[in-house]
Amino acid sequence: MFTVFGIFLVIGVPVAFGIGLSSLAVIWFTGDVPLSLVVSKMFAGMDSFPLMAIPFFILTGELSNVSGMTQRIIRLADVLVGHRLRAGLAHVNIVASMIFAGVSGSVVADSAAMGSILIPAMVKSGYHKDYSVAVTATSSTIGALIPPSILMVLYGFLARVSIGKLFLGGALPGLLVGLALMLVAHIIAVRRGYKVVPAKNGEDNLRNIMQALKDSFMALLIPFIIIGGIVGGVFTATEAGVIAVVYVLFIGLIVYRTINFKSLEKAFINAAVTTTIVMLILGVTAIFGNLLARARFQSLLIDTLTHISVDPNVQLLSIMGFLFVLGFFVDVTAVLIMFTPSLALVGQQLGFDPIHFGVVIVMITLIGATTPPVGTLLFLGCGIAGIPLTSVFKIIWPFTLALVTINIVIAFLPQSVLFLPNLLFG
Repeated sequence: MFTVFGIFLVIGVPVAFGIGLSSLAVIWFTGDVPLSLVVSKMFAGMDSFPLMAIPFFILTGELSNVSGMTQRIIRLADVLVGHRLRAGLAHVNIVASMIFAGVSGSVVADSAAMGSILIPAMVKSGYHKDYSVAVTATSSTIGALIPPSILMVLYGFLARVSIGKLFLGGALPGLLVGLALMLVAHIIAVRRGYKVVPAKNGEDNLRNIMQALKDSFMALLIPFIIIGGIVGGVFTATEAGVIAVVYVLFIGLIVYRTINFKSLEKAFINAAVTTTIVMLILGVTAIFGNLLARARFQSLLIDTLTHISVDPNVQLLSIMGFLFVLGFFVDVTAVLIMFTPSLALVGQQLGFDPIHFGVVIVMITLIGATTPPVGTLLFLGCGIAGIPLTSVFKIIWPFTLALVTINIVIAFLPQSVLFLPNLLFG
């Protein structure tokens, strides 16, 4: 099955179809599994109440863009760090991603929103295009760590663990990623000679900071509403997605008055297309995952890890290495959906806390979105900047190293993940 899937990837078949066709090939040639499994498992893979959170969080991100919330978040980041640090716009990009992560929970929405505004602004201000793309692509990964997070919803559903606890577990790692990326951005800025851009007309004074906070206050409330409601038992993660959509619609239509029928139509269409892609991958991967379970893939994986080392930490690093390499060739969503059920069982048998293990796995698969040749976020950034993917092959690796370093840190420091879930859920 893996061989057939690899062949489809090499010849350029889309990931979802490659997964489905490789699963069908195994069913057809072995004859051990009835073809009716295809229909039943595809439907079962999408038929879930927790998964309904995905379209709502995607729509929240799209509505945030058309309502003007994104621009207000970028303005806040600009007055906070834009004129205080070398390569200020790079830091604005990262800080804005950290704030926007609490609104949409989607790495693609983050990259598209921030990239469409900040990449042209950075290039106009004298930053190289490859630097602008690398900063945008890697900072967008924070969108899947700081709650809410669509990838955490997927992992929680597939691994049968608390989505609320996963949300909280990703918060501190998300902040650590942001700080690490700011450090790398600063080091490269020094080497390339990017300067501090002084503020004009008191752009960074207390009055302007307070004004920017006031303008973005409605957007900043979203993560508190979502997390507060989930932790307080007021609503589930899915219901939180609905509430977020209603809230952003209210702000855009009534308070800001920036959403019209045309922009509303655009937001709903974009959200529908993105949701369809995710659900298609979910459906076909349910077949793939069932075949892995029938072949006792998790037992094979544990046996392989045991031969490598009996130390659970070394075994965890081996799993992370496998997923990191796989991320070079397969989209992050597909990797997570394909292997989460098996890996969750492996993590349980190795004795890892399911929330800690889940956040580590989500983050290492997430890094694949920033690495060539299949890095979704890199493609998106390069498309906005109008440069070929090869232009960022060199500069992306220092940022990727920062992501990997933080991933290893949280792997060996479980409390960096578990502190908030234990504090708020008890």
